[in-house]
Amino acid sequence: MSTIDPLEARRRREAAAIGSPGALAGVVVGLVIIALGAAFETWALFAFGEMTAETTEPPLAVFGLAVGVPLLILGFFVHFRSVRRYTGRLLGSPVVGPLPVLLAGAAVGAWWGLSSLPAVDGWWLVPAGLAAAAVLLFAVGTAYRARRRAQQRVLARLVTEGRITAGRIVEISEIDPSSGGLLGPVTVTFTDHAGVDRWVTKSGQWTRAELPATGDPASVIYDPADPSDESRIWVAPPGSTTAADFLRWHS
Repeated sequence: MSTIDPLEARRRREAAAIGSPGALAGVVVGLVIIALGAAFETWALFAFGEMTAETTEPPLAVFGLAVGVPLLILGFFVHFRSVRRYTGRLLGSPVVGPLPVLLAGAAVGAWWGLSSLPAVDGWWLVPAGLAAAAVLLFAVGTAYRARRRAQQRVLARLVTEGRITAGRIVEISEIDPSSGGLLGPVTVTFTDHAGVDRWVTKSGQWTRAELPATGDPASVIYDPADPSDESRIWVAPPGSTTAADFLRWHS
């Protein structure tokens, strides 16, 4: 019989992994594997263009399909598992999301496959389009991360200048037994410093172990100068006092 609470021990291990170099390395390795898998997939697909009515055996590149799919599955598994370890959240890559990396890898594979085909007008648009989509998604992801950093700076100021009060969860989705967590809205009610009852709905993410239920207590931080400004309201587990605490539930 163990004298150590296994849930508490797991929470401590997860907390120790947040921000660790090893977890960040896992994020990067996952992205590299995803890029390789996507490159093999598009290279193999272009190989079908080499086949003619006289072809008796498929070109070697066709077997890239058998390599690319396992690499993609492995890459996404490693990436999201490492993201969760590094950030403590279900989603939210600290560097770049997997989709622009996948498209970039697919563009490389398309150029690779196209180089072995006879010149065909317009086919260059496929890798060019994939590359353009990768750049676009990378730009969108960069803008999103910049916006999130700005929100975190606002939260850091609220921790010293705002008000923290007790709240109560009035609505949050339940999850089925097979789900690993929840990404969705939570509605919390609280009373501001003027005695006004308020309700706020925020988008958040929770692992199964930390998912609260309707009726559970929560902490709310808000700007007393403008309690109705939902962009300056954050909700978190009860007893939260730091910016890190209030980031735990937010997507």
